[in-house]
Amino acid sequence: MPTPRRDKNDHLLYADVVDSKSKAGVWMGERDAFQAKQTEILDGVKDQANWVPVKDAIMVVSTEPAGITVIAPNPTLPGMIVLADGGSPEASAQLQAAGEELVRKVMAERGIVEEEAA
Repeated sequence: MPTPRRDKNDHLLYADVVDSKSKAGVWMGERDAFQAKQTEILDGVKDQANWVPVKDAIMVVSTEPAGITVIAPNPTLPGMIVLADGGSPEASAQLQAAGEELVRKVMAERGIVEEEAA
């Protein structure tokens, strides 16, 4: 049975290809600038989490709650994608929230502001 998509009030932390495809062209002119910010955010997250390399992304490994969170630059929008999977829906939700909070914390520390969705 299909499940409804979660509400998205920002594109800095989450975007999916289907919903974002129509907005992708808006950001192509600013691609270099936002990719530099994405790299800076990932470097900051690496300093504050246990992680393993994933090509062009990082995977944060958690034991409390148990699970993984993948944090990657969005390839077409100026933001980061945070995907989490835990041992239960509750654990997944906790990991997702913690991953988004960590990205926002690193952004604040580095003076990178959240951008409005197009």
